[in-house]
Amino acid sequence: MKKILFLNTCMAWGGGEKWTFETAIELHKRGYEVTIASIPESELYQRVEKEGVTTKKVLVKGSLSVLNLAKLFSFVNYLKKEKIDVIFLNLSQDLKFGALAGKLAGVDKIIYRRGSAIPIKDRFYTKFLLKDCVTDIIANSKSTKETILRNTSHWLDEDKIEIIYNGVKLDKIRNIKRSNIREEFGIDEDMTLIANVGRLNIQKGHKYLIEAVDLIRSEIESFRVLIVGKGELEEELKEKVKNLDLEKHIIFTGFRTDIYNIMSQIDFLLHTALWEGFGFVIAEAMAVGKAVVSTDVSNISEIIVDNKTGYLAESKNPMDIAKKILKMINNQNRDEMGQLAKQVIEKEFNFVDKVNKLENLYFDKN
Repeated sequence: MKKILFLNTCMAWGGGEKWTFETAIELHKRGYEVTIASIPESELYQRVEKEGVTTKKVLVKGSLSVLNLAKLFSFVNYLKKEKIDVIFLNLSQDLKFGALAGKLAGVDKIIYRRGSAIPIKDRFYTKFLLKDCVTDIIANSKSTKETILRNTSHWLDEDKIEIIYNGVKLDKIRNIKRSNIREEFGIDEDMTLIANVGRLNIQKGHKYLIEAVDLIRSEIESFRVLIVGKGELEEELKEKVKNLDLEKHIIFTGFRTDIYNIMSQIDFLLHTALWEGFGFVIAEAMAVGKAVVSTDVSNISEIIVDNKTGYLAESKNPMDIAKKILKMINNQNRDEMGQLAKQVIEKEFNFVDKVNKLENLYFDKN
């Protein structure tokens, strides 16, 4: 069986880290020799250690780490010694460090997984890394593939890019550990309960969410919005909520590990991102049978069927977001939309199917 290494040195926990963690664990269960290389203090590293999968400390802290030759060749020697066959890379800094190290070590498959629908800049070192070092590229949506090629199509072979959507682990949904969210946060049963899940940063567009909530409260009072997550904008967003006198309507829960538990009890998900790579929380909400209101950015329309499994709103437009929130609150067929959403995920975004595709494409099982 192949020896596989995932290099992901992000300190925080996000979609890329979730994909790395779940994919690595699944391949480990299938008998592959899997190692996750990361910073010991990272959330990913801490979680992996608890799962009994091999870890490797790699102190990549920024794009300039590749210029530290002692650190670079130490990793090259490690890859040679361990006879790593396949290396997966996620972050830009990991691409620079890991692709070059993999090339120097003679790693057979150097795979860059792109999870962000932000165009790649056409620079000389990018061309060298993606054309001469990386053997394969995974895009997690059609939108992501398009942005990879936007500035690179004159030198990057499109056939090098394979689209593999993120997958939802349906077995986890069937075994949700329940706790009463409404009781925890003092929300009456007759209140419409909405959730937004994601890091509290510019990308997730919480500013527009708050402004939309400010608009709809003049028309409807019986709703609450849970903002689930932490991030650098937390205090700023809380201050905005306070200044608009929205503390009754918007509740900050902090970081939570029981996302499926929360989603199973909400009426619908509200997603206001300015851009995405995949929009994993949307797929998770749909998987538990919930309709979604989301901004129409990046690949979101590849997941949500507008007016059938959710509503798409214009990005950065609080008025349109508010309009779609009200439309969903007043939709008598919201549960039916959620059930159709669940069917879409089960058919198109099953985690096991995505790992099977990964395995069939890149691993010789002999």
